[in-house]
Amino acid sequence: MWQIFLDIIDLLSKVAQTGIAAFGAWLAWRAFIKEETQEAESIDLDEPAVADVPDLKIFETSNQTTILKKTPSGIECHLNDRRPGKKQGNRWTLSPAMVNKILESGDIYVNPGFKLRTGLLSIGSHTNWLYSKKLFPEPALLHHRVVELLRSVTV
Repeated sequence: MWQIFLDIIDLLSKVAQTGIAAFGAWLAWRAFIKEETQEAESIDLDEPAVADVPDLKIFETSNQTTILKKTPSGIECHLNDRRPGKKQGNRWTLSPAMVNKILESGDIYVNPGFKLRTGLLSIGSHTNWLYSKKLFPEPALLHHRVVELLRSVTV
């Protein structure tokens, strides 16, 4: 009789332990995949823009660097890949008209995602470019710097 009672207690304790572990795993899973949302920064096009904005390094590893540059033709994205045989240089260009359209529509998105070192940056039709979280730990800072760079073209 006591053995049955001890077996039932043992079974109940194992069920409780399993339930607690499953609940803890569920909470950790929800916290891990929870996506942060970014509020759109209102862009005041009437506010004076800064004309002399430095190049914006958005991604850096030991093998690659991505830089957004203001040029006479607009904004250019340069990818410097130090691996042998890889293409380097200008990947895309935004004309001043495209820059104005992007600023008016607010089509600039920073998605920090769940990866430890990188997030994604989208500017107009140029979507999902990696950015380094070590350079921009706060997504809002990168968003602000991209807006600042784009606005410098409209000066």
